[in-house]
Amino acid sequence: MMVNEMSSSRFSALPALLLAVFLLAIAGGCRRGGTPDGRITIRYMAWGNPAQLQVERQIVSEFEKRHPNIRVHLFMVPGSSYLDKLQLMLASRTAPDVFRVDQYYFPAIVRKGYFLPLDPLIAEEPPGFLDDFVPIALDEGRYQGKLYGMNVLFGAMMIYYNKDLFRQAGLPDPYELDKQGKWSWDAFVDAARKLTVKDSSGRIRQFGTTVPSFPMYSSVVWNEGGDFMNPDMTRMLIADDPRAVAAVQKLADLRWKYHCAPTPADSALSAFTFESGKIAMVWGWAGESPRYRNSIRSFKWDIAPVPSGPAGSYSVVKGNQLCINALTKHSREAWEFVKFMTGPEAELLLCGKLRRAVPTRLSVQRHPEYLKADEPPYHTDVFLESVRRGRRLPIDWRYQEWVHMYHSATEALFNVNVTDAKTALADAQGRVNRTLSGEEGF
Repeated sequence: MMVNEMSSSRFSALPALLLAVFLLAIAGGCRRGGTPDGRITIRYMAWGNPAQLQVERQIVSEFEKRHPNIRVHLFMVPGSSYLDKLQLMLASRTAPDVFRVDQYYFPAIVRKGYFLPLDPLIAEEPPGFLDDFVPIALDEGRYQGKLYGMNVLFGAMMIYYNKDLFRQAGLPDPYELDKQGKWSWDAFVDAARKLTVKDSSGRIRQFGTTVPSFPMYSSVVWNEGGDFMNPDMTRMLIADDPRAVAAVQKLADLRWKYHCAPTPADSALSAFTFESGKIAMVWGWAGESPRYRNSIRSFKWDIAPVPSGPAGSYSVVKGNQLCINALTKHSREAWEFVKFMTGPEAELLLCGKLRRAVPTRLSVQRHPEYLKADEPPYHTDVFLESVRRGRRLPIDWRYQEWVHMYHSATEALFNVNVTDAKTALADAQGRVNRTLSGEEGF
């Protein structure tokens, strides 16, 4: 995932009875205070897979060694229920001292005043404290000019590819093509078509690629020269931009014109996956590397940047924000933990050892321990290059509302092939703009 992504379902208020029951259930784990030995306890809530949990526990242990007066109580919540739990705890004033917030939801929650502004704490750090951070990673944590979150599990969209299938087909390696400036959309489609293989009965047994969903395919629109929203994100403009329409049509053509990407029916029951060796290239986030590394044993694989277009070679970047509860009684201790979690040592563990993300620290990006790879993916420079080529997604505080409208309108194009991109995007733009303007009847 993606970085492990939370559900993109719309925000919804849970009934009061459910809220009461939920709060009673969690009350035992939500008390503030210290420990019997006098240490201050701060509570940290996150989500992640078992491998990530193990690394985060190691980071917590190292932090406690350096701060013997602080104890960190880490509790992990399944990604599918994390958002609901966080919102309930914030609204009921029982939220932990430190918590992660997916960027998809950060703008909608930060505006409610739940997060502690970090600028006063940063002002007490040595001059140039923020200079070591990737600027675009810091920008994700800002709201109305103030910093409310430090980026963790940051990364970019890239192409995972089956090296053995490329070699067997006699095709040039995507990584090498990118180094030569030749990894274009046309080169990508050509490879995808040649890597799509049928059996003797004419049934496809191997697909060349997949069709990424929105917003993962934003780079294709950007690289064609198009965009989605106006600068202040009050209106969608994609249907009025011929370049954006052309880009979205190219994506649909992978499935319906060239038949080099599986349809939803083809993908039923996970019949075609990258891990199975039945798909040569997939679009994915940096955070998917540990899963592929653990599950793939039958072929060689690696990563390459997303294909370029006539307007450039942009990639999608996104992370998650590490925030401090505005009501915490231990802001200094919580800030020390946030600093450590986003510091060089922790990033080397998460980004170097686990390959779970891309470092937000420039010093870590240059560190030999990060650049060296003893197991796939070996192209560590692709992680960094994809971030350097990165652009932020059009995520605002109403993102969950309008993206639902956008998906509903484009399903006819991507899922059932009963329309074209121009028609689908005109429908999507109309629905989104009526949603943003508060009109009814969509």
